[in-house]
Amino acid sequence: MRLRAAPLRQAAIFAAVFTAARVVYAAAFAGAAGTGIRLIDLPLVSLPAPFTGVQLLGPVTLDGLGRVVLSAAPFAAVILGFGVLNSLFDVRPWFAAAARRGPLRSFARALVIAWQTLPALAAALRRAVRAARLRGERPGPSALVPVLEDSIERAVALAASLELRGFAASHRLEGDCEVPVQVTDAVLERPGWTLSIPRLELAPGALTVLTGATGSGKSTVLDALSGLFQHADGGVQRGLVEIGGLDRAAVPPRETAGFVGMVAQRVRAAFVGETVAEELGYTLALRGVAPVIVEARAREIAERLGIAQLLPRPVAELSAGEAELVAIGAALAERPTLLLVDEPLAELDRVARPLVVAALASLAHEGGVCVVVAEHRVAWFEGVADGWLTIADGELRCSEPLSAARNPAAQGGCEQRTRREPMATRMPIAEVRELSVRHGARVAVDEVSLELRAGEVVALVGPNGAGKSSLLEALALPAQSGKVFVGGDDVSALKAADRRMRIALVPEALEDLFVTDSVAAECRRADRHSRRNRQDRRDAGATLRRFGELLGGAPRELADAHPRDLSGGQRVCLAIALQLAAAPAVLLVDEPVRGLDARARGEVAAALARAAAAGAAVLFATHEAEFASAVAERTIRLEGGRIAEEVLA
Repeated sequence: MRLRAAPLRQAAIFAAVFTAARVVYAAAFAGAAGTGIRLIDLPLVSLPAPFTGVQLLGPVTLDGLGRVVLSAAPFAAVILGFGVLNSLFDVRPWFAAAARRGPLRSFARALVIAWQTLPALAAALRRAVRAARLRGERPGPSALVPVLEDSIERAVALAASLELRGFAASHRLEGDCEVPVQVTDAVLERPGWTLSIPRLELAPGALTVLTGATGSGKSTVLDALSGLFQHADGGVQRGLVEIGGLDRAAVPPRETAGFVGMVAQRVRAAFVGETVAEELGYTLALRGVAPVIVEARAREIAERLGIAQLLPRPVAELSAGEAELVAIGAALAERPTLLLVDEPLAELDRVARPLVVAALASLAHEGGVCVVVAEHRVAWFEGVADGWLTIADGELRCSEPLSAARNPAAQGGCEQRTRREPMATRMPIAEVRELSVRHGARVAVDEVSLELRAGEVVALVGPNGAGKSSLLEALALPAQSGKVFVGGDDVSALKAADRRMRIALVPEALEDLFVTDSVAAECRRADRHSRRNRQDRRDAGATLRRFGELLGGAPRELADAHPRDLSGGQRVCLAIALQLAAAPAVLLVDEPVRGLDARARGEVAAALARAAAAGAAVLFATHEAEFASAVAERTIRLEGGRIAEEVLA
């Protein structure tokens, strides 16, 4: 038994939110009236047929409000009681047992996912408020759209993570370690999409790299091997997919968690522990393994991956490279014979990438694990991969290594810079003076000064944790006066709408900017706000046209698509178009090519070049050195929150 503050804090927040929601509901439906002192005197509204008998608003009195709070108290007390229990004891094995069998198994499964999703809800709300400010708006009901979408995605990711770790398994199956993967005449189907796998055999002790264009189905292949595709995502499998000699169509992932491990593309969304030690041992804790054994196994994994120093650290404080290694370690808890890893290098810098590649190669070649990695950045696996697979024309095939020397697009994937007016003749449009950013006691940005010129494209590079994202956000939403100037104006002193006309940011979590259900609706909304701010009604449809220009083609076929259903490159271009609606002098973009293939990186490169050609100063942060050198006219390197180097192309 030990006291953990986080579960108690989460329970207190949940109880407070529940009570507040109960009060608001009562006040809205005329349920907070009484005979005592009137706190708010609202008119009582009776609805017409077919809602006869329903009343809204009405007076809010002190005793009526107290009655509402008392009615919510028993439920809030149960929530707080569970928080106290969870803060003193590790209740995960109890819920795991309840989820396997008995009359409460469905409730136990839902409760675990809901409880783990709660912290992400608060984080999503903070990001939604920030996104509204980045759009130059006040947070309103529209801010709830990304919050709800993000919470649903988090819940789905958690459910998948728990399923892959054996949560709610009725019994555990052992696979044949000599035949990790064997696929014969298989076809994977979703509505409007099909992928054929004529034959695939993977051996233990081999590292296989799976490549293919964005959206071609790399993640789907991994999900089909893990079982999520057939048992959680609603996919249809025809033909035979055998994992460890077991029919994947007949066996759900939770039953094979003992010998199949998986590292998702968004590793942070799949984390379920509070600290690294808890994350590494979570799978064992779920099935009731003694805490001393769980602790020993977590330390063993951490030492093998070289992250023992991270064991006490909260997972929320990990860098991208550290988070990837922790996710790999969590997947190794049960000593799997098959490890599936989805784009492990997407968010990593050039220092972290070789560490992750070396860890995966060691697991395969020294640990005897069959490792399958889906990745765009294939050059990093040259010399360590034992086999190569590619998806093309709806079919999975064996292929030769795609050497970066023979295929430069595999790394850069973008067009060369277009030479414009010499930089020396351009006027500075933005100036940053000794800007610093702190996150608690940590200094993320330390007295940075720089200038940006109209029409130039500048790359901001540096290792994970260097302060790139913190710097971009501080430029777009400065908290201190006299630090950021655009066109001679102190950005911190401007109103939200005026600030967005000077400087705009596309954040790394760019989906937070989307608040409607179609591309056309997003563009119309951006047009309305820009017209209102500029008192100009002549540019209806400008944002949709700009979206098409950034893509290099007509966007009409995408107008009805949901923004989150676009390809990676298209989503970036849409976010850029939305943020350019107010014609800002400076455009900031955070990690625009994360997780994109060569073609999509080319789309983004062209979009940045076109934005600069229209007169904006473009500053983008990236880990991709090849992309930066191909696109930017100037590169600023940030290390430890300071500018370490500035290079002209």
